[in-house]
Amino acid sequence: MPPAPARSARTGHCLCGSVSYLFDAQPETVVLCHCAHCQRHSGAAFSVNVLVSRDALEIKGTPKSYRTVGAENGNLRDRLFCGECGTPILTILHERPDLVIVKAGTLDDPTGLEPSAEVWWRRAQDWIEPAPDRTRFDGDAK
Repeated sequence: MPPAPARSARTGHCLCGSVSYLFDAQPETVVLCHCAHCQRHSGAAFSVNVLVSRDALEIKGTPKSYRTVGAENGNLRDRLFCGECGTPILTILHERPDLVIVKAGTLDDPTGLEPSAEVWWRRAQDWIEPAPDRTRFDGDAK
């Protein structure tokens, strides 16, 4: 039996369980992203993104990857997903190779991960009300 994850460790997996992960580090931040790619990738009005150190992430299984190029900023993203069930799991930021985005909906327990900022606010759906205590950026956070 493998040892239990450390107290700060978080685990998650895709819908079918073919791809799972563990990270044993505090997230750098939690951000809501309203960009068109995240809306399409998540199938929702925004994506809840947990940014963690890439070195702290362990992946089991082999996710598929699809590369996107930001229409407005040209930034490359590798979007990792389960090839069996299609669940979006991770995003690799080419401009920040030290970080990886974990899609919060894939976490086994997302308790306590409150977003501190929203990016691409100018792309937010018009029915979403701004949270007064959350920093908003019209594009990427700088």
